[in-house]
Amino acid sequence: MKKIIKTLLFLFIVILIIGLTVGIPYYKRNYSPNVNQEAYIYIPTNATYEQVRVLIALYVEDMESFDKAAEDQQYPEKIKAGRYKIKKGENNKEVIRRLVLGRQDEIHLRIKNYDDIYELASDLGKNLESDSLTFIKYFKEAASQKGYSDVEELKIYFTPETYYLNWNTSPEDLFSRFEKIHTKFWNEERKSKAEKLHLTISEVYTLASIVQKEYVKKDELPVIASLYLNRLHKEMKLQSDPTVVYAEKKIQGFKVKRVRIKNVSVDSPYNTYKYKGLPPLPICIPDDFVIEAVLNPSQTNYLFMCAVRNTGRHVFTADAKEHMKNARDYRDWLDSQGIR
Repeated sequence: MKKIIKTLLFLFIVILIIGLTVGIPYYKRNYSPNVNQEAYIYIPTNATYEQVRVLIALYVEDMESFDKAAEDQQYPEKIKAGRYKIKKGENNKEVIRRLVLGRQDEIHLRIKNYDDIYELASDLGKNLESDSLTFIKYFKEAASQKGYSDVEELKIYFTPETYYLNWNTSPEDLFSRFEKIHTKFWNEERKSKAEKLHLTISEVYTLASIVQKEYVKKDELPVIASLYLNRLHKEMKLQSDPTVVYAEKKIQGFKVKRVRIKNVSVDSPYNTYKYKGLPPLPICIPDDFVIEAVLNPSQTNYLFMCAVRNTGRHVFTADAKEHMKNARDYRDWLDSQGIR
């Protein structure tokens, strides 16, 4: 009996020693807190484990234990590109499991009312893995495949909004996502409304881009849309200041901050003071609700509008003389405020 007890005791001690020898290191490399500060790790496409090590080493206390834990989970063979958030106090197992499964932290990307595709590409390059030149190259290829002669024709596919994307989203996948949104938006009802206005989808975006630049108060959108549609149907020049600003920017590389009276004479098909009809392409990327205003305009006979002093609103009229009076009153107010 004593012999059995001694044997069991011996086995217990052996197991305890083995447990301590193996268990403590195992616990340390997997469950002991190792991340010393919160950070985002950006792992590029086709990265090697050595590249990942360089990124991780900045934020862990014990790199040797991380290496061993990564080897245990075969992470060097399972690297997935992306943007990953690591938190202070996390252990190796938590971090590596997230990396192995590719559980990225998405980018919150705001698409704005960009004047041109190059501004859009610049923002995409700042926020996603591919740089702006890669996006522009792809956009040009996509435009060519669609039979477009100008990359700016792709403006109609983008919608200003905040989107949640993986950092390593490719230009192809990003554009495909916007194409699907565009296709879904242009249902038969909206296409029918555009046809009734005698506008193509591209022309709807072009008119909406002008309305986008003209409005301040959202409730005026259908009225402004109506005004410009009335001028189009009467074959009047649209005479929209934002088109002049765009024309000047297009010539000078989009560096002009504000329009001056002399710019009204700039020779450009985008200058609606000089040429009748809509500009060739949109002067910005309009919001969906502005497009809706164009498709659902107010029923008016307005042909003119003038800003109302210090309100962000406009006064509308169908009478040229009344408009001249409104414009004169507004200029007098600007002069009284020292605004040029």
